Amino acid sequence: MGPFARFGLICMLFSHSLFAMQITLDERAELTLNGPLPTLISEYGDQYSPQARLKHNFSFDAFQASTQPNPLSSWHKITLKGEFASPYAQERIINVGTHILRHLNFYLFDGQKLIQHKSLGLLENPNADDDHYTGPTFRFYIQHGQTLTLLIEKQNDGPAILPMTIYSEDGFNQQVRFLDSFWASVISILIAMAIYNVMVYAMHPSSAYLWYLGFHSVAFCYFSALNGFGFLFWPEELQIWLAQNIMFLNFVLIFLVINFANAFLQTKENAPWFHRLIPAFRIISLLGASVSLLLPEYQMIPIFGIYQFLASSFGIAMGFVALKKGFSPAKYFLLSWIFTLTGGAVGIMTFVNLLPVTFVTLHGFLFGTLLELFLLSIALASRMKHAENSLLNQLYHYPDTNIANFSYIKNKLPELIAGIKREYSNPVMIIADMQGFREVVSLYGPKILSKLYRIHTDRITDFLSQQSWSIPLPMPTGKPVYVVALPAEQILCIVNLPQQPLQIGLADVIDNLILETEGVLNSKQLTSRIQFTLGCASFKDQDVETTFRQAQIALLSSIKQKSKWLMYTDEQNETISQRISLAHDLQLAINQNDLSVYIQPQVNLEDEQVCGGEILLRWNHPKRGSISPARFIPLAEQSGLVYQITQLVFIKCCRWLQQLKNKNLLKSNFTISINLSALDMTEPKLVPFIEAGLRQFNLESKWFVLEVTESAAMDNLEGFLNTLEKLRAMGFKISIDDFGTGYSSMLYLQNIKPDEIKIDMAFVRNIHLNRGKQHIVKAIVELGHASHASIVAEGVENDAELSFISGLRCDYAQGYYWCPAIPLSEFEEQYLIDVSFIKTKP
Repeated sequence: MGPFARFGLICMLFSHSLFAMQITLDERAELTLNGPLPTLISEYGDQYSPQARLKHNFSFDAFQASTQPNPLSSWHKITLKGEFASPYAQERIINVGTHILRHLNFYLFDGQKLIQHKSLGLLENPNADDDHYTGPTFRFYIQHGQTLTLLIEKQNDGPAILPMTIYSEDGFNQQVRFLDSFWASVISILIAMAIYNVMVYAMHPSSAYLWYLGFHSVAFCYFSALNGFGFLFWPEELQIWLAQNIMFLNFVLIFLVINFANAFLQTKENAPWFHRLIPAFRIISLLGASVSLLLPEYQMIPIFGIYQFLASSFGIAMGFVALKKGFSPAKYFLLSWIFTLTGGAVGIMTFVNLLPVTFVTLHGFLFGTLLELFLLSIALASRMKHAENSLLNQLYHYPDTNIANFSYIKNKLPELIAGIKREYSNPVMIIADMQGFREVVSLYGPKILSKLYRIHTDRITDFLSQQSWSIPLPMPTGKPVYVVALPAEQILCIVNLPQQPLQIGLADVIDNLILETEGVLNSKQLTSRIQFTLGCASFKDQDVETTFRQAQIALLSSIKQKSKWLMYTDEQNETISQRISLAHDLQLAINQNDLSVYIQPQVNLEDEQVCGGEILLRWNHPKRGSISPARFIPLAEQSGLVYQITQLVFIKCCRWLQQLKNKNLLKSNFTISINLSALDMTEPKLVPFIEAGLRQFNLESKWFVLEVTESAAMDNLEGFLNTLEKLRAMGFKISIDDFGTGYSSMLYLQNIKPDEIKIDMAFVRNIHLNRGKQHIVKAIVELGHASHASIVAEGVENDAELSFISGLRCDYAQGYYWCPAIPLSEFEEQYLIDVSFIKTKP
């Protein structure tokens, strides 16, 4: 193009109202028209012929109106001038980048003569002349020096006709090859993603995948209509219908995306407020899709624009809420939504000509959706990983709290400890024994225990989460915990101590911890205070198991020494080792039947006759000598041996009673009292074992009183009462041992319904000198008699004590005043051979 021609074109472009638009066609392979065209707006199908239009005034100013969705016809006038080196006619091809125009007509004039006409709109069978669809295409010939006038008529409810490109034959063929490759790649990617997600769905079915595949399928139809490649494989009628109903597809896509988001984000758990609004969006989407089939697109576009903004804001907010709730796959969802919205916004703005129509902007939604589909594939994989981590989280999560459970210490912490040691200079494990739950349960009942435990562990967690020295422990979902629940109402945390003497730094940490977490808690009608005893151990170069064992040793030492806390030392380990050795010896003693059964006589205070006795156990260790039951019974409970001891004692007692029966020494009113541990009451084999023992030795339950402590009911009241009812149904009398030293309440007395209550010796010792003890014992006696239970006083040692408890109307007594615990054979000789059952004071 020469300088004068260029100047002329510039003048025409900038003098919109005065000049027509002239395009010079030369040897260039392609010439793209993106700018305004001279335009005339008229009613569609009016009386003017194309030839008459040549005389009408066309204006660049009217072009903007032609780009707005409306029912009118837009006419564009372009002058084409040939400037070729060859004298022969050259073929040029005009290709329109918009594939959804309903009516599109090209009229080519040589002067006033119409030399060529072609209809390319959707409703005018655009693919009739071509086996291979290449979009709306108008071919014509022009010679050097020839000037032709092109009139283009467009009528559509939606977009403009730009971009429009004029190609040479070679340029057009090259563009067709590029588009074929491009669309083949796009279709292959879409199909590959669909196949991948179908396979994943087959292996891991979920509604999120179904909604995703639905969105994927409709998006494929949407792009095939919008970009014309659906002519390659859809029936032509379907392709034309889809292309005329783009707005319908837009509403369907929002319907599918909202439902996908609902399933993918698990909004019922992660965004419950948004979950309640999902049905409203479903209804609006379906209603919009239905109305779009009835109304023209130019009327629906403003409505859809508003709805798209609301739905997009809703989806993004929903994703942010789920992400904040800890649902980590939501980050991929948000990224994909951003790409989709960006691409969709570009597509819509191009659709209404707010953005220049180019290959990129025209396919903006396609590019955004391809990125979105890719990210959602990642998101769905991330969701499966998150689901797996959530299951692990449940395995490591203590029920109804925000803390981890013991499995976390065994399985997860060993994987993390190396990283903790690298990040923190001096990590120390603290195990705390929480005391005070039993008292609260005795006041409020067992149902309050879970709530109380949650309140206190939340308070500890809140405090630790704000301390720089507290080490967070990540759960599988990434959310940190600061407290781990251990058996027996213990908790664990890990702290990092500064580089100073360990005891000093640890003392400061523990003082702060106790100060903040041991205060009285008032929650509605619940008042409680939990106190701590702590054991600590440094990780140093040790693994989790070793450190945990050392912290437990330090805790046990703290409890033994009645200290608030202790740091682990080797001396503590030696003490524990001795306990372990003693537990081993105790197991041998049980296996070898080396534990001796003794009995302490019980006296009826009304006639001072021996009416039975309490069975007690003695252990004469071959190396350590006599070991007190106060030492080895707690050891047996801690080491799981107590039920074996109970079995041994019961069998020996049954065998002795059988011998007395055979000797006619077993009287009907004679009873022996056998202690049952709290652990015995939770042992499912206890009742069948006792039933078998009675059958084996042909005994009746009336000769037995089974003693249980008040605290035995605290750990598992339902199981305790269930066992108790079975024993009572078998005819056994039930006694509450050491009444007044535990956590008594009227509720427990009502539930247990004891036949006998034993007053602990601590209240009997010097009762004649202590008015407080007198009032307590008097209250216990009155309480027991009111519940139809007999009263046994333990530990009577002198006449003054005997006189006082007799005056308080105790029914029975035992103690050194009459006799200490003695072997069964000696008891038989002293108290059963003599039929009077009378024992004088020694």
